[in-house]
Amino acid sequence: MRISFRNMFSAAAARMGRAVAAWCLLALAGCGGPAEGLPEAPDYACPESWYGGLEANPGHGVDIFYVYPTSGSAPADADGEPALYTDVSDSTERLAAESNLRYNRGVYAAGDYNFFAPYYRQLTMAAYRRGAAAADSLAAVPAQDVRRAFRYYMEHLNGGRPFMLLGHSQGSSMLLELLAEGVTDEEFDRMIAAYLFGCRITAERLAAAPQRIRPARGRDDVGVAVVFNSLSDPSARSPWTGEPAVCINPVNWRTDSVPSLREEHLGAIRFDRQLGAYATRPALTRAWVEGGFLICPDIDPAECYREEFADLFPRGNLHFMDSWLFSADIRANMAERTAAYRALKLGRNGR
Repeated sequence: MRISFRNMFSAAAARMGRAVAAWCLLALAGCGGPAEGLPEAPDYACPESWYGGLEANPGHGVDIFYVYPTSGSAPADADGEPALYTDVSDSTERLAAESNLRYNRGVYAAGDYNFFAPYYRQLTMAAYRRGAAAADSLAAVPAQDVRRAFRYYMEHLNGGRPFMLLGHSQGSSMLLELLAEGVTDEEFDRMIAAYLFGCRITAERLAAAPQRIRPARGRDDVGVAVVFNSLSDPSARSPWTGEPAVCINPVNWRTDSVPSLREEHLGAIRFDRQLGAYATRPALTRAWVEGGFLICPDIDPAECYREEFADLFPRGNLHFMDSWLFSADIRANMAERTAAYRALKLGRNGR
């Protein structure tokens, strides 16, 4: 079975009145960045800085705080050179991220969880092509945006509810930094899990924040990071991942080389255009952990290979599938970990 790889902005400002909406748009657009090539920082008090606006009265008892991956857009700066950051005051840049945001809200939140996803000044592919050291030096801007968004979320939107972090690729990297340095003890105690797909976590990073970055070891531990980087070919490693120190199989929830069977794979949830709805395609691949990566030998790499990104993700690297190849398994696991979290809290409270 072959897997197809396909990956509006709806503002809520109208509900707040024309005057508030106009003020927010001005604040979001700003009048130039504080440094060369740097767009104005988003104002997270504005609905336009969040996918779907701001929800003051969410209807569920658990939240997902989501940070999206590199959108793949190619903005230019004032001189026509490739920009290093996206400008989220530009509706084109917000639209570039929308299909990913819509998918993650529709598949992972899907009527069970509240979904909060900020727009942020993410690094562009031009920034990543400068090399790992250069990109790391530029990453403070998106990391600070995500931290400010999370702080606004905690102070104005969360309401003391338990939550999950969810991200992919650059979004996962931003959440990793947030988890290590931007979450209070009280907030961490309410974190069910952090699902960080396609994320580079080295042994050095683990050692620097052992109380915050705690790799998942099974299917129902809480307060942990669920991380994997998928390959169909063990030799197709990205130069960005290096030697990952964290990986778990999202089918059998093992961190060793014991494989999960193809029929155990709950499946990939994708939008079916004929049905006009999301549909699950199960039993697509076996999987096992090898050398810090998740090996998925039954996936045709041609279905997600992108020639323009071959220098970063060679053929056989399934990075562009990480967020959805195991989406049915992840969604089921979110429910498992949420139940485990609630049982743990009830036990602590003696009820």
